[in-house]
Amino acid sequence: MSKKPKVVVVGGGTSGLAAAYTLLKQKDKLDVIVLEAAAHPGGRMRGDEINGYYIDTAATMFLESYDTVRGLAEDIGVPLKRVSRTKGGQVHSHGKFHPIFRGGSLKERLLTARTLLSFQMLSPKGIWQFLRFVKMLKSRREDITPESPARFLDLDTNQSFADFAKANSLEEFVDDLGQNDINCFTAANTDQISAACGMALLWIFSFNPSSTLIVPEKGVGYFATVLAQACSEHTRLSTPVERIVLEEGAVKGVIAKGGEFFEADAVICATTATVASRIIPDLPSNISSVLSRVNYTPALNIVIGLGPDILPDGAFAATFSRSSGTWLSAVSNIKMWAPKAMPDGKHMLHVFVIADRAEELLPLSDSEIEKRVIAEVRRFLPAMPEQPEFVSVYRWKEAGCIYPGGTMKAIHQMRRQSLPSVKGLYLAGDYMNIPITNGAMRSGVDAAEDCTSFLLHKRGDTIR
Repeated sequence: MSKKPKVVVVGGGTSGLAAAYTLLKQKDKLDVIVLEAAAHPGGRMRGDEINGYYIDTAATMFLESYDTVRGLAEDIGVPLKRVSRTKGGQVHSHGKFHPIFRGGSLKERLLTARTLLSFQMLSPKGIWQFLRFVKMLKSRREDITPESPARFLDLDTNQSFADFAKANSLEEFVDDLGQNDINCFTAANTDQISAACGMALLWIFSFNPSSTLIVPEKGVGYFATVLAQACSEHTRLSTPVERIVLEEGAVKGVIAKGGEFFEADAVICATTATVASRIIPDLPSNISSVLSRVNYTPALNIVIGLGPDILPDGAFAATFSRSSGTWLSAVSNIKMWAPKAMPDGKHMLHVFVIADRAEELLPLSDSEIEKRVIAEVRRFLPAMPEQPEFVSVYRWKEAGCIYPGGTMKAIHQMRRQSLPSVKGLYLAGDYMNIPITNGAMRSGVDAAEDCTSFLLHKRGDTIR
């Protein structure tokens, strides 16, 4: 019998782990190795642990509509708990915090409407814009799912979401409310993302009344830790890849830092689009030109361990509108959805800083970032102690995946028409799907299934 085909997964982050786990279901027929540049697997889903606190270093939540996540969680034995958001979030606007419910009961929706009107977060015109926009999204509810953009690609015009808002008289809603959510979901602004992406994210996270949170009791990072452990025997950490070698339109292998060569019958490149462009310099132009359209924004996640909760009225999160005059994007209390991620009686905050402000802070030391962030949080939440139980700074130079209008459609076409011309090469990452955790994991599963089909059918084997 011939030797098993060799598959190299480049990147042990969200999509890479999903790809590796899927490939390892055929480990009796495939030889699989994951090469991860960092010392820890998990990427933007990675977990950390400090003094009994289980920390989500970037991604912090899943939704019940995440079919791929739910399937993998069941496979690896990590229960996902539905989370009630009965008290909603708080939006800081015009000098005050105001409660906002995302969907919910009739009473909660009426309270939200009263908040919007009484505190003039939106004028009656803005309320009308909001209702009209939500009605439009509801009309596409069967098409806009977290699993694939295929059914709403008609929305992916050349417009940015900001341009779309202007063209459809949605400026007031987007400036005062929609922008806050886009900041949190993408670490970017509305003029940086495509209209289709903005609409999909707002529907999936904010306006779909069935967008129920489901989270492991110890948090998303714990899920990533268990998934990484399932792939650990086939993973090499601290092994950055310098080049994926292509010859005559087919994969030959991978060169790691230091010159080590890994022969491969197939490679799944599960990195960001920018890294993929750098380590696969011989890509055909019809593939490289699409990857070049994808960009990323930086973000900082400052995790703070506390005793008492400091958010107003027990809210699960506080966001900040442009009128707040702050560079903070959001402050969330992880205990609201992951109660076992911290010791009893304790709370854990995640403070997010994004885009240009994050880029300014990235070169600073952890201690300087900690000092500035605590001082800024105390401006709005005076109960924040000057010396919390711990503060940990997580830096993401490529946090939010963004691309201009038309790119989602171009990527979809590239995967089906252009990428198969390079035999044995598969791409995975949030840019290959809807740029959320579930989209990244779905892209990894899809790449692994395509790869398995290619290799085993080539040998005449069957897929279990």
